[in-house]
Amino acid sequence: MMAMMNLQWRGGSLGLTLLVMTLALGACERDTSPAAETDTQAASPVPEEETITEKEAPAELLKPQDLGPEAPAIYFTAGLDGYTEPCGCTADILLGGIDRITAFVDEAKKLHPQALMIDAGDWLFEHETIEAHMEPQERAKAAVLAAAHRKMGTRFSVPGPRDLALGVDVYREMMEAAGMTPLSANLTLKGQALQASDVADLGDWTVAFVGLTQPALVDEIAGVEASDDAAALRRVLEGLDPEVDARVLVYQGSAERAEELAAQAGVDFVIRGHNPEERVDAVALDADTYLLEAYDQGRYVGRLKLYGAGDEGAFVDARAASSEARAALRTQMEHVEGNLRLLDVRTGGEETPLRTRLSERVQGLKDELSRLEREGFDVPEQGRAFIFEAVDMQPGYRLDDAIKKAREDYNANLAELNAKVEREVPPVEEGQAFYIGTAQCATCHVEAHAFWEGTAHAGAVATLEERDKAFDQSCIGCHVVGWEQPGGSVLGKITYEAELAGQTYTKDLNNVGCESCHGPGSNHRMQPLDASGTPQHILRKPTAEACATCHVDEHSPRFDFDVYVRQITGEGHAYSDER
Repeated sequence: MMAMMNLQWRGGSLGLTLLVMTLALGACERDTSPAAETDTQAASPVPEEETITEKEAPAELLKPQDLGPEAPAIYFTAGLDGYTEPCGCTADILLGGIDRITAFVDEAKKLHPQALMIDAGDWLFEHETIEAHMEPQERAKAAVLAAAHRKMGTRFSVPGPRDLALGVDVYREMMEAAGMTPLSANLTLKGQALQASDVADLGDWTVAFVGLTQPALVDEIAGVEASDDAAALRRVLEGLDPEVDARVLVYQGSAERAEELAAQAGVDFVIRGHNPEERVDAVALDADTYLLEAYDQGRYVGRLKLYGAGDEGAFVDARAASSEARAALRTQMEHVEGNLRLLDVRTGGEETPLRTRLSERVQGLKDELSRLEREGFDVPEQGRAFIFEAVDMQPGYRLDDAIKKAREDYNANLAELNAKVEREVPPVEEGQAFYIGTAQCATCHVEAHAFWEGTAHAGAVATLEERDKAFDQSCIGCHVVGWEQPGGSVLGKITYEAELAGQTYTKDLNNVGCESCHGPGSNHRMQPLDASGTPQHILRKPTAEACATCHVDEHSPRFDFDVYVRQITGEGHAYSDER
């Protein structure tokens, strides 16, 4: 496996522009080949530190399952945050992928006589500010997402702060490429007011959607002006045709503010797109209004089904009766799966009788939960009702061929996209410690290095190379040493010539090495011991805070420092609570 710096800038001519690629994909024929219907089988739990690639996804294909009687349906994504595929760092976060979402929505719509797709915003980028060196990569990735939205026929999106990270003009360009309408009753972009509401006929229903953005989220973005969201909502609701059957607020803002706005009479549902939480059920905000969320990064797709068109009264959650039982089952599953992970850490995943019993217990809980998911609803014969579910985008769902190709082309072209990006390693101040590379540490710490070579950390760059992500600036920083730190690494300069003690050597900062945990080692390399023979100029005991810079919730949701630190230490590298 070639070292990161020694990889040649590769890939053919990029040969695409944002609009051309998007329009070309929009013209592609959809893959409508039937997927084999199977029962979802739970895979054996995978230890947290293991990585999974798309190649290891289940061979069987899953088809979208419908809950409850046939009815019109609203599908939505929220907080895509620029994610075209799952991170892939751990088994816990394999959910998602824009090609999987596209195929799912395409097939799921066939379950209903009428269906539509919307987006709740924050779909374009992961961060609210984007540095210049990231822009080529981010624009190309956004084009893939735009192509997917066009293919799904997404009607509109509500602008969020992440959507506007590259400014109003780029946002408009991407929305046009996606074929979506910007929807917000209280925003103007460069002096132009946006469409405030969207009224859609959905079977026997007439549904009014109102878009709103919390002013505090966008008040420092150039070219964006936001009026009071509550006043804008009142104005739009008062102007709606009284014959409208359902009113949906699609909101870019905090949960607290969403609840305050929902108190206004006339809102039946609130779909929240800014930092949505991981919920699978609707949340009753009051007697008349429900909050709906689909977890971010494309890990879930929301589906809202409506019953009782023409009837009066507040909506009733047809799944409310089983929600408590389903929540209890999920809590039990998390507890047992946690015990399984701890057992795997201690036994290396050996199939012991205890592990077998725990696995069978998890499967039994999953089977019971699946039964309640299929049967745990009660749609009344009279009155208005709904069924909501946040559907997790499992690896078993089919991938849309055209969007899959666009995603793979984007990954394959990352090297070329970033080839013109000029980065310099941050300079080192005199006397300041800098990164020297794992090979330098190995000259003294032979046993520790030998153990490290057998850990997942030693193959961190290889896991990216397998997925064509070694030049992805969103990923590489947590797979190398000293990313963007003084005397460390930047894209294009991860293996390079450097000087140590007056001699030139090849500094190799690939993979998660010694200095990722113990800090820059130049001073320690030159003066390893103090006068008493005690190691100096190095962090002897790594901290949880240091690990958490990469083991963040989004990519390592089950990170436990005490468990993890013992997975990456061993003979010659023992971890002790003593410094």
